Amino acid sequence: MAFLEVKNVEIKGVSVAVPKQVKVAKKQPYFTEVEADNFTNVTGVVSSHVAPAEMTLSDLCQEAAEKLFAESDWERESIDLIMFVSTSRDFYICPNTANILQDKLGLKTSVMAIDLPFACSGYVYGLSVASSLMQSGQLKRALLLVGEMTSKNQSHLDKTVWSLHGDAGSATLLEYNPETKHPMQFNFGSDGAGWEAIICREVGVRYPTTPESLVVKKYDEGIERNAMQCSMDGMSVFSFAISKPGKCIKDLCEHFNIDLQGIDYLLIHQANKMIDEKIRKKLKLAEDKVPYSMPYYGNTSSCTIPITMTSQIREKLEEGENELVMCGFGSGLSWGAAHVFTNKIICLPVIEI
Repeated sequence: MAFLEVKNVEIKGVSVAVPKQVKVAKKQPYFTEVEADNFTNVTGVVSSHVAPAEMTLSDLCQEAAEKLFAESDWERESIDLIMFVSTSRDFYICPNTANILQDKLGLKTSVMAIDLPFACSGYVYGLSVASSLMQSGQLKRALLLVGEMTSKNQSHLDKTVWSLHGDAGSATLLEYNPETKHPMQFNFGSDGAGWEAIICREVGVRYPTTPESLVVKKYDEGIERNAMQCSMDGMSVFSFAISKPGKCIKDLCEHFNIDLQGIDYLLIHQANKMIDEKIRKKLKLAEDKVPYSMPYYGNTSSCTIPITMTSQIREKLEEGENELVMCGFGSGLSWGAAHVFTNKIICLPVIEI
């Protein structure tokens, strides 16, 4: 395990933007009424949000950031670091999306701009990298932009992924504060042997896109996609998800002497309800300490932690101090957990654009 402790950095604000268009799970053409009910019972997903063709993830993150700037007293010139964490980049190879957003958001040209291509574990990884760069105090303020637009790389004819996922982008304000009482604490893991479990195969360098990549193939009833679109090995992902994240959280708490039962909330990646409930029960946490956003937003990949914050516990985060444990896990395979305190942060209602 890779443990990390970061001092002198605080979360100051969080916002999330989603597209207005709603995708209702039971209305998908490959489901019978019984199958649709079973899907919702197992996954917890009733509906999610899906972007129109002209919208990108950076548009959602930009809107989330704009709203945070409007609600805070932060001047854009005060931002020293902008980090974009997603596999839904504007351009898959180059340029980096963080650089594009630096210009669109009107940030200074001396800002440090970084892309991190993480999916479901991305919020925890992004938080750790950004805060690590800030803890010496040379970078005072950071804008962390995290999310995913899975509708751009999934087949709407593939029931294994399409009805489960939704599109969302987030913005988080981070600030250097040498007076902060609580360090951020992290634990990470990786298993590259599972790289094929969640994959968009023919969109890169190892397997480049060809005309054949665009041909839609039928793999089973309700499972049709081309080689550029995301595929998921459900059994491998399930086995991984019910074993690694829970242990990662336990090891984090043991290493840093954290009382897991005493925290306010566990913000766990919204993989699906059955997986998350297995993790919650293994950790012996009460239901009210593990909020869920998946019913009406689905699995939004790296955005599930901030969207749970803004849609489920917004008032609590705004009103006082909260002790949080976060855990993200997914493609790579990668996983990570974080122990974080927040205190009266800006936490905006979910924005629809």
